Amino acid sequence: MAAAAGVAAALAVAVPAASASAGYDALPAFPGAEGFGYAATGGRGGEVYHVTSKELTGPGTFHDALTTAGDMPRTIVFEIAGDVTIPQIVARDKHGITIAGQTAPGDGVTIRGNTVRFVESSDIVIRNMRFRLGSASTDDAMYIEDSQDVIVDHSSFSWAGDEVLSIKSKDYDDPRSKNITVQWSIMSEGRLTHSMGGLVEMNTISMHHNLYAHNNDRNPKTKGVMDFVNNVVYNWGDFPYVAGGESGTKGYGNVVGNYFVAGVNSANPTAAVVRGNENYQVFLDDNRIDSNRDGVLNGRDTGSGMIEAARPAVRVPERFEYPPVHTQSPRRALDLTLDHAGASVARDAVDARVVDEVRHQTGAIIGDESDVGGYPELDEGTPATDADRDGMADDWELARGLDPTDPEDRNGDDDGDRYTNLEEYLNELAAPGFPKGYPLTPVPWSGDAFEPPAPEAPEAAPTAPMEGDAIRSAVVTDSSSNGAANAALWSIEQDLRVGDFVAGDRTTGSKAYRFTAVPPEIQGLEWVRSAVESRAATNDDLLSFYLPVDADVWVAHDTRVSPRPAWLTDGYEATDLTVADDHGGSWNLFKARFPAGSHVVTGANAGGTVLNYFVAVDPVPGGAEPVATAPGEVRAEPSGPSGDPAVELSWTGSAGATGYLVARTSSSEPGTRVVGTSAGTTFRDAGVEAGVPYRYQVTAVGPGGASDASAEVRALVTSGSTTAPAPGDLAVAAERSYSVDLAWSDVEGATAYGVYRAPAGGALELLDHVAGPGYTDDTAEPSTSYRYAVTTVSPGGESEPSADVAATTSGPLDPVVAPGQVRATEVSAAAFTLDWAPVPGAETYQVYRRDGGGAFARVGTTTAPGYTDDTISASVASYDYAVTAVNELGESGRSESLTVPLPVPAPPTDLRVGLQGSTSTGLVWTSGGGATEYRVLRSAAGGEPQEVGVAKVHTTYDRGLEPGTAYTYRVVAVNAAGTSEPSAPLLARTLPGSS
Repeated sequence: MAAAAGVAAALAVAVPAASASAGYDALPAFPGAEGFGYAATGGRGGEVYHVTSKELTGPGTFHDALTTAGDMPRTIVFEIAGDVTIPQIVARDKHGITIAGQTAPGDGVTIRGNTVRFVESSDIVIRNMRFRLGSASTDDAMYIEDSQDVIVDHSSFSWAGDEVLSIKSKDYDDPRSKNITVQWSIMSEGRLTHSMGGLVEMNTISMHHNLYAHNNDRNPKTKGVMDFVNNVVYNWGDFPYVAGGESGTKGYGNVVGNYFVAGVNSANPTAAVVRGNENYQVFLDDNRIDSNRDGVLNGRDTGSGMIEAARPAVRVPERFEYPPVHTQSPRRALDLTLDHAGASVARDAVDARVVDEVRHQTGAIIGDESDVGGYPELDEGTPATDADRDGMADDWELARGLDPTDPEDRNGDDDGDRYTNLEEYLNELAAPGFPKGYPLTPVPWSGDAFEPPAPEAPEAAPTAPMEGDAIRSAVVTDSSSNGAANAALWSIEQDLRVGDFVAGDRTTGSKAYRFTAVPPEIQGLEWVRSAVESRAATNDDLLSFYLPVDADVWVAHDTRVSPRPAWLTDGYEATDLTVADDHGGSWNLFKARFPAGSHVVTGANAGGTVLNYFVAVDPVPGGAEPVATAPGEVRAEPSGPSGDPAVELSWTGSAGATGYLVARTSSSEPGTRVVGTSAGTTFRDAGVEAGVPYRYQVTAVGPGGASDASAEVRALVTSGSTTAPAPGDLAVAAERSYSVDLAWSDVEGATAYGVYRAPAGGALELLDHVAGPGYTDDTAEPSTSYRYAVTTVSPGGESEPSADVAATTSGPLDPVVAPGQVRATEVSAAAFTLDWAPVPGAETYQVYRRDGGGAFARVGTTTAPGYTDDTISASVASYDYAVTAVNELGESGRSESLTVPLPVPAPPTDLRVGLQGSTSTGLVWTSGGGATEYRVLRSAAGGEPQEVGVAKVHTTYDRGLEPGTAYTYRVVAVNAAGTSEPSAPLLARTLPGSS
């Protein structure tokens, strides 16, 4: 199917990846089951559990029905109706469960008071249930994680303090939630201040004929594979369908035949698919959006216009091939969904009201269920007689020739359609929930189902070790999913003090963690600042480093972690010393002494939700002097068979040395790293590869410290195979004053290249070995002619030099000076634009920024004398900026710093009433941007305005009012710079009588 025409120029267009064979050939969970989760087996063929009690726990309770399910599939039926209050239910590792809400008598059952969580479960069928959490809890109404083959049908979810309904895979790199459908259901009225429809992330999921209503955000928020068809989204606050958000995780969504209807809370009424990014691909077709809030459902297909322009998803021209669902026009689907979604076999007053509000574009986001009347009274009815407790009513069994005294006939299949007799009964009870004439068999389909392309696992590129004085060749190996990014935020710091940042990933805004208490024993030490997120690593070598001197190693470990990891308790002595920070964190200090030359290795934090540890090193030379003489006569000889290469090193010893550190540099590794220690004057490096050039240095260590490094020696291990030829197309890519760029094509079989240079008339000498084709010689002199040649290094050895090329550098340059006249030309609460006087000879400019008492950090690079910083925070009162100029000679000093104060936010506009009660008023306004919060001012009968509330979003409630009373409201926006002017006043009168 072709995408709608007129793709906006700002939107990228991508092509879906290849497909894989699939089909719709299993027995549906029930007639009318569609989409990815259509074949969930639920409790088919298993036992029956009767819910008979409204107690929290114990026999006959809903809690017991879920938590005691074992290996036998289970169908849960209800002999009770009305409100059922539960404790938190975590159904973990449950397989084969049907929750048959349609069996409840009267007006059905409503689960309230706490969350239901399915974790690592499969074959779950949930039908005709209501989950209305209520203000007693701040959790999700329902949460499904790492589960497979799940279908939620004709159910209602509301009044959650977190997400109304969330379905997630815990590990986005290895998503385990698969084959899930949510159909004909209502997700409504998430409570402020969170008010979220739900996270639906990293699944293969179908969502069709559902209603999202009165949720501020995440209607839903999606990642991974999503088929979003014939749904209705009404009165989103900030965000309707979120296409990936700020995540780099891939998403592939069909958004087809849906109806988006703005309401009183909808901040951006014209955008339906929002917060996209380059990682989220969306097929958009035949949707409607009704933006004018005129009370008439008359939406239009605005095509790409309903994708948020500022943060677009990538629109694709062809629909992703997912298990199809019966699809109607948006207008027809709107009517069908409003008539039949939710627990509609016996629709309660909550769903009836919400549906009516969609039809008339009334209602608002709520802060508490009491804003909309709370839990309605439900008719509890009379349960059907079921003498043999097989889940089927006796009169139904008799009418079909079954034996109401034989419980075993529940699992028979008298009509041969593969549904058990019990399923036939349950399906008949649920059938009125579907529209008359709606097809109850799946759309014919077989063949090619889209599967997301497997992510290319990036090769773990080695990072250069961190170097300090007492800490040598420190390496971070973080096994968590974001390990490489976490490791980049570790650093070696000097002079540990109160006020230092605690962690490399907690240095800005509200996450700027600083030490408030540091014991004298570790003050002033060299230390390793870690990253908090490395707490998720599980490997036993998270941090490793070498010691050039006898030293005490201190490990500061979060006091909340229990039990502590064995590497810490077995290898270090606990002390009574503690460290504290300004966010309530505290660490116990542990200590161990190590001799010079030790390789210190520390493992996992063992606390997944607390702060990571950090390490400090205190040299204790004990009066000994550093080793005075570097090792001499270092030799490096290739050795070993071709399949097991090694380099044998030897050297003459140094007086006073107790050991030696052997460091290696190569074309395949960044930086120089210590690869081992030796107590004698030899070392065998077995961690080498044939065809990789290596350089070695040896340092002598002793109790008092290390010597200088030895002279450098080179080694190349070969395999005896044929040597690859030299490059045939060496060329000079650029000639500057102090550098020359060389380029050549990659040679098959090359493991490295040797770059050689000669002055005019001189002999070629090796400059360096590099891993890939291309090199910048930054040791050239101005106004000088050179010859260059390149060799190819392969497992067979090093080739002869290529044909040489000539280059002549330009004349000398003057160093660039710091830019002057730095100024702010445009300032808003969202972005600052700077410019400055151009600097003669500058090639680029570096822009630095600091906030509060922090240090300057680079925030951008530009070739023009101007820069816009759109990464400012409304919680920072001002930023200082400085700019440097850069040319070949290096970077200038910084300009004089410029302080740019954050402006106060613009005042809120369009203040209006959302919901009006007799003792409460719901307020809604439009944000002018740049606020961290909003303060609500109220006055009555000509009195002075008083602050009566603070809101984080542009909706709030004022409670505890007098019935039938007029109040005047204003709202002000607040950020770190101060408070905006008040909004225009709004006069609102409470309703008479009790609410």
